[in-house]
Amino acid sequence: MTDPRAAVEYRVPANDLRKGDLVNTTPGEDDWQEVVGVYRKADDAKSTEIRTLVSTLGGRYVVVQLTDLAPVDGGIFFDEGAAMIYGDDEGEDQAVADVISGSDGVRTYLYTKFELVTVRAKST
Repeated sequence: MTDPRAAVEYRVPANDLRKGDLVNTTPGEDDWQEVVGVYRKADDAKSTEIRTLVSTLGGRYVVVQLTDLAPVDGGIFFDEGAAMIYGDDEGEDQAVADVISGSDGVRTYLYTKFELVTVRAKST
């Protein structure tokens, strides 16, 4: 019997990405981000910037927007009610609020429409 929490990774053409997919932007380093937008043609985009970008690509690329959430690699402790992250040998302790990513961070990627992208299967 397999554990239903186990993550299964597979590769799909960038052209097949969908909003909500989890993409590993750096395979081997586990930088998983959620797809928040996929633009194959200019009419798919709501913003002028993305619409202009997509129209210049001539259908050869897929524009994909992903969350931009950085990992927090240190342990958490509390100092006088403030959440802090332990620093490493080269750095000092930092406030959690100074290290975590903003809620509106977005990365924009260009993939060739045939490029294989590592995604994580959603559990059912």
